[in-house]
Amino acid sequence: MTHKENIGQQAGELHQRGCNCAEAVLHAFRSKLPFQLNDEAMRMATCFGGGAVGQSGFCGAFTGATMVLGLLAGRSGPEGSKEPAYTYAREWHARFVARFGDNSCKALQVHVYGSPEQKANCGRIIAATGDLLSSFLQEKKL
Repeated sequence: MTHKENIGQQAGELHQRGCNCAEAVLHAFRSKLPFQLNDEAMRMATCFGGGAVGQSGFCGAFTGATMVLGLLAGRSGPEGSKEPAYTYAREWHARFVARFGDNSCKALQVHVYGSPEQKANCGRIIAATGDLLSSFLQEKKL
């Protein structure tokens, strides 16, 4: 996977065009994956926007990025070890929290949900998450 493109900018633009946070990050990486991810598979990100259906749980940008990690390092069934994927995900979690201070939508979002300020703040987090994951993937050679 090549990560030279400005994935953060792409994710931010996707958010501005109507993707939620999880969708925007996953969609920005879609064309960079070493395999085809069909439209049906892309739907998995929809319910993770707004901290999972708007409930302020895990940040959707974090979740979308973690989905990308799972696609690259996860397993497709009970065979094999899940530890390589878990190791990357733990490291990614630590990197995300080091950058943003938390991984929950509630903690990261200080503005009223749906307000222009909230949307702008989410847009910044989404773009930064795309760039942060891109760097992480390059570093890990994923």
